[in-house]
Amino acid sequence: MSLPEGAPQSPTLYPQNIVLEARDAKIPLRLKRHLAPRTVRQVLASLPLHGHAHTSDDMVYITTQIKSGVERGRDALAAGDVAFLPGQRCLCFITKSHSTRKLMTPLGSMIGDVAALDSLRPGDVISVYEETG
Repeated sequence: MSLPEGAPQSPTLYPQNIVLEARDAKIPLRLKRHLAPRTVRQVLASLPLHGHAHTSDDMVYITTQIKSGVERGRDALAAGDVAFLPGQRCLCFITKSHSTRKLMTPLGSMIGDVAALDSLRPGDVISVYEETG
């Protein structure tokens, strides 16, 4: 995919091939700036991200250093969604429909089989990065 003519050449503005990697799984991510422009920009500017997995019945998440408030918050997310939990600075990967009392900022979605995340255990390393060439 090429950049539009005259577009800035910044990977922060036009990321390609964002991947979540954990154990033997590689899951492409599609982050959508129109959902949360400020937060998506901060996530992209922070790549690569690495952290130890935290798990619950309906999501896997890593803590980050990203500081962002709630942006277009939602309290219900679907399997395959990617979201940010501002209070805890967590990047969340939703594996089953998820409802919460704390608003989360939707960032985009995982592309492919999210069931690969079901085998993760607390402490497994998760990496999110832009895959090149």
